[in-house]
Amino acid sequence: MIYKFIDTNGSEISVNSLSSLQALVDSETIKENTRVKAGLRGKWTTASNIEELVFEVKKADEPEEIQEPEEDIKSFITKEDKPEEVVTADKPEEVVTADKPEEAVIEEKTEEDIVEPWKNEKVVDVLETSDQQPEAEKEKSEYELEEEKRDKTYDDENVVGLNFFQAIQTCLKKYFIIKGRASRSEYWYFQLLFSPFAFYAGFWSEPVSTGMIDPPPFYLISLVLVVLLFIPAITSQVRRFHDKDKSAWFILINLIPFVGWIIVLVICIDKGTAGKNRFGEYPLKANNKK
Repeated sequence: MIYKFIDTNGSEISVNSLSSLQALVDSETIKENTRVKAGLRGKWTTASNIEELVFEVKKADEPEEIQEPEEDIKSFITKEDKPEEVVTADKPEEVVTADKPEEAVIEEKTEEDIVEPWKNEKVVDVLETSDQQPEAEKEKSEYELEEEKRDKTYDDENVVGLNFFQAIQTCLKKYFIIKGRASRSEYWYFQLLFSPFAFYAGFWSEPVSTGMIDPPPFYLISLVLVVLLFIPAITSQVRRFHDKDKSAWFILINLIPFVGWIIVLVICIDKGTAGKNRFGEYPLKANNKK
């Protein structure tokens, strides 16, 4: 765990382990009232409140008459009072500036050089930034890896579809053939030819058959074309179902009004199975253009 404390200069220093923090306590760089916090989001407290830290207890039988040199007492005062200067603005500046000896600063620097708990401060910063990396970026990198592994051979930009005339020619060649698969371009271009004639002939068929009106223009031509193109329209739809890896019996869904027509429409619009399925190879050729 990362610990932070405020040194006598008022600087915030990071320590990468509890043992490093204990080493600073042993060297008296950190006192009992030094402000310390555990982790990046911890609350500031005094070092004495951290149970894991062990402070040396002064011997009780030490003669009171023996006093440390005046310079050490002053440095001790400045060391303990310096952090409070950051928190409370009531402390007079004269006590710190006038009485703090330069030797105390030199001693602190030498102690820091000996302990060097923040020698790996750059490493800690790198670890912090890596731990705080947004999850969205990690998910994005995983998605990119999956996208690279995905087989793009059968994407639309990598295959050659049929144009209108090629689709009509293919469906007429496979007039009675239900084996194999039909691509979307093959099926829908043929439907583009067949559907207008079927709609026109179906619209006028009842009035003409009942004798209500005379056959309108192009009615007989449309009726003949519907009869000729009906079989390849059925076989191309079966092959379209095969392209979706579905049985030819799905064509019976057309007998269900409205709901069945919508189901057939959704199946025929959707892209076929990538690669080979149980009904044959992929119906379109790969695009060799770079």
